Amino acid sequence: MKKNRLKFLSIIAIIFIALIVSRISYKSYMKYQDIVMTQQIKHLMTISKSIGRSLNLYIGEKEKALKSLSSDIAHHMETSPDGDHQDYILKAMETFYLNQDEEMANLNYMEARNRFFLSYPKGDFIVTGDDFYDEISYVKARKDSYIGFPYHDRYDTLSINIVEPVIIKNKLVGIIFGKIKLENMNELLLKPVKIGEFGYAVVKDSTGKILMHPSKGQVGDFVITSRKKKYPNLDYKGIASLFKKQLTQDEGFHIYHSYWWPQDTLILTKKINVFSRINFSSDFWIVSVVSSYDEITKPIKDYLYGSIFISIFIIVISSCIVFWIVRMIKNKEAYEMETNYLREINKSSEELRKKDAELHHRRKLETIGTLTGGIAHEFNNVLTPIMGHSEILLRNLDPDLDDYEDAEAIYNSSKRAQEIVDQIRMFSGDKNIKIKYDIIPINNVLEDALKFSEFVLPSNVKIIKEIKENCGNIYANETQIHQVILNLCTNACNAMKNKQQGILKISLNISKYLEKEGQDENIDSGREYVKISFEDNGCGIEDDIIDKIFDPFFTKKLSDKSSGLGLSIVQGIVTKHGGMIKVSSKKNIGSRFEVYIPKAKKNETLDSIEPQSSDIIGKERVLIIDDDKNIAEMLKKGLNELGYSVSSIVECDEILKKFTYIKDHFDIIVTDLTMPEISGIQIAKKIKRNQPDIKTILITAYSEEPLEEYMKDKILDDYLIKPVSAAQVSRSIRKIIDNEKI
Repeated sequence: MKKNRLKFLSIIAIIFIALIVSRISYKSYMKYQDIVMTQQIKHLMTISKSIGRSLNLYIGEKEKALKSLSSDIAHHMETSPDGDHQDYILKAMETFYLNQDEEMANLNYMEARNRFFLSYPKGDFIVTGDDFYDEISYVKARKDSYIGFPYHDRYDTLSINIVEPVIIKNKLVGIIFGKIKLENMNELLLKPVKIGEFGYAVVKDSTGKILMHPSKGQVGDFVITSRKKKYPNLDYKGIASLFKKQLTQDEGFHIYHSYWWPQDTLILTKKINVFSRINFSSDFWIVSVVSSYDEITKPIKDYLYGSIFISIFIIVISSCIVFWIVRMIKNKEAYEMETNYLREINKSSEELRKKDAELHHRRKLETIGTLTGGIAHEFNNVLTPIMGHSEILLRNLDPDLDDYEDAEAIYNSSKRAQEIVDQIRMFSGDKNIKIKYDIIPINNVLEDALKFSEFVLPSNVKIIKEIKENCGNIYANETQIHQVILNLCTNACNAMKNKQQGILKISLNISKYLEKEGQDENIDSGREYVKISFEDNGCGIEDDIIDKIFDPFFTKKLSDKSSGLGLSIVQGIVTKHGGMIKVSSKKNIGSRFEVYIPKAKKNETLDSIEPQSSDIIGKERVLIIDDDKNIAEMLKKGLNELGYSVSSIVECDEILKKFTYIKDHFDIIVTDLTMPEISGIQIAKKIKRNQPDIKTILITAYSEEPLEEYMKDKILDDYLIKPVSAAQVSRSIRKIIDNEKI
């Protein structure tokens, strides 16, 4: 009877606990779903805004090009007032059209008094004074650029006009029309965007007309009225509420029910739509990114069901163990054995928890490393044309001109930015990076770092400076020394955050570190050092952990914001500079960190490279391959000025088409590593396989590739890390050619 009762109570207990666990799991599921949905919305918003920026840049580039064409025509007409301008205008339009690679469907020129119209390509649609009345009226009234409303041309292709005035002495003499087919923009900017299995991007105007859509049958339709005519039996309530929100908000999201229009069978589906706006002179467009709601939530539901199943399974197993323990309660020896068993399980679980926390931490840092590597890649691609063009300016400007100082400031700033990006690349694990050292005055570096620290200090912390004047120079990387100072100031502030009045005392003086006991082997006892001390009145460091504070991943902070790498990185930087760091601390009294960095020797020299040199001139035939047009054009211009015969390719699909021409007409191939459709390594391998005498130089902003191995295998002759300038590429060419002569 007692056994049956015990079994009954056990079953009731299991069911009760299972219900509790299920409820907790469900609440966790709902919370996790909200987090995932918020992250997904942010991600989709990033995609939407990125597409919007790309559309703006695309149209802005064409508008800028038309402005240049307008200026050329105006200049010609002003300098040749009595001539026949029609032939010149047609020739200018033809040149412009070919330079745009037919990205503009056609060009039209209208004389302001409607006396003649010109069109290129010839035979295409020619506008008259009555066509595009709004565009013509706007330009005549304001004498400014105008982007017209989308319209269907005579080929029933949805297009827009960019209208540009031709002005001479503030007088409108003509109007240029440039037509862009929206389907070209769709193919280039929207079609490659894929969101999950069904998601896509779509663009419509303020009237609801669909301008760009992955399904061509939808382009030109209105989101509701046109679709109702095609599909009268469908539910449009969700689309109507979405479009209403899109008309009243600049950006946002909406969860609704609609259909996947590219599909043959239309089934009502739950969707999430994230949208943003782009504005033009005449109208605004709405950029929407659509994703399946169920596609986002399905993994979370699977996680919920799995968690409930595992929880119930664990409960059942645990209940059985408890039941077994209760039955053995009369046996003291068995009870003690079971207790020890549970104690060991607890110990193992704690060790597992610690290991899991460390693994989670390492994965987080790997993610951060990947992110920073991507950031470094993008910054280096931006810095390359800045550094390259400023170098070209320095080479061509007279040093006595004021403009030379401006160009030199730009060049030096880009070098400084390069050092900062190098720090990011170091953090991301890029083994190809080399840190540059310069002779720098320690007083200036410390003062600069403290100025920055003072802006972020909490209000309860006061800095007291005891800095000896002119402590000399150190041979170091300025950015890394900044990092050491800022990290130690931040640690001191954290230690004093609970103090009513925190005091951080910072001193700088010259020291000869002669202490024998505990002296670091990195220290040269016969050399002078600068000593920077950081002393706070914070919480101090416990004796049992003071020896661990420089270990990687060690941290007393429980917050996810703490990486546990701050002091480890500080010690690594100081050690690489030939110095050492000492720490002393007392609980609840404060801590003192002393940083020793050796003073610069007379034979230590600067690493900086002059932007101009006489040993970088050459006559070889060079081909630049880079999908970034700005970088390719900068290198082409710079190398041409240095005497080389240079061509460039920015479209990857042209590389294979022109391969036979490439291998027969060039001595040097300079190629970017990361490009769509084909990589720089693949290009180098194909070239070397067919023509080993052609020299290959790789340029890259960030790489995990074994570039040194490729050089050993003769696939590459050299590689350069962005940002690069024409002078650096030329030095690489000269080094390769000179080594070959030897």
